[in-house]
Amino acid sequence: MPPPLTPEETIDRLAKTISPAYAALRDFTSPQVRAAAAALIDLMVEEQLAVPAAFRDACSQAATLAPHEAIVMLNTWHDTAAAARPERKTVAFILEAFPGWYNRCPEAVREPWLAGVAKLAPALRGLGSDGMAQLIDAMQRCDDHFSAHKLIESVAAYALTTDEAIRAATAMAHAAAGASRLDVWLEIAQRFPPERMEESRDAEHGPTALASLVAAAPTAPLAALLLMRALAGENAATVRTGATKLATRAKSAPDAAEFLHDGRELLEALGIRALSAIAAKLPDHELATRVLAMRAEFGAQAALRLLERGEV
Repeated sequence: MPPPLTPEETIDRLAKTISPAYAALRDFTSPQVRAAAAALIDLMVEEQLAVPAAFRDACSQAATLAPHEAIVMLNTWHDTAAAARPERKTVAFILEAFPGWYNRCPEAVREPWLAGVAKLAPALRGLGSDGMAQLIDAMQRCDDHFSAHKLIESVAAYALTTDEAIRAATAMAHAAAGASRLDVWLEIAQRFPPERMEESRDAEHGPTALASLVAAAPTAPLAALLLMRALAGENAATVRTGATKLATRAKSAPDAAEFLHDGRELLEALGIRALSAIAAKLPDHELATRVLAMRAEFGAQAALRLLERGEV
């Protein structure tokens, strides 16, 4: 019987006969870290995927980390890719992109990001590197680790929906974190959870329509978010058409923030029936003030009917 192979000989044989990716195992001196890297290579071999161009460099970097940090990094890389199965293109995308995401993620939010990124796995190819950058930036804007955990978990809840929905959820969470009002996004997500998207075609496009309000007023995220919250609990058709119409009007309004603020106040004062009148008539601030004063003195129905008739 021939003598057992040394670790170096084993690596050479694996690299020559199975996959060149095994050559990266030479970078690791710790058996535990090497085992974590080997599990990642096993996944590549099993899925018959090409070795990412930057794989060796990423392993070399991991080898410079403290052993426990390297194990967490490599295990999360593996688990995130594995969680994307059976979508081989998404698995390949994660294998390629993960080291860059890891490097982009600052130390302050790396722990919650590592804890949550695998839950996003099915959606990561649709989210893309730009979307991941936005998500990490949103986590940085959170007040603490708990909030960062809540943010990535709330976005990951949409991972099994559509590419458009995961990007919309990320945009809304980013706007909320930037406005220091993550609670508003969490309430929107509660009022329009991913399960609602299965109800109808309108519901499928609901998150994208809501997120269009943020895009319509990028300098007024809180006004957009508060209006989204007012809309999110309505029926799916109202959410989709209402948010889309209001976003279109906000883009042409002299002051988008003021329009969104007034629109929300009118909706809350007059009810959802006022949505069509608000979107169609594009009330200016003076008109909105008159309608609200009329509501206070004569009631919601009187103010609504006169607004609809243009007689305020």
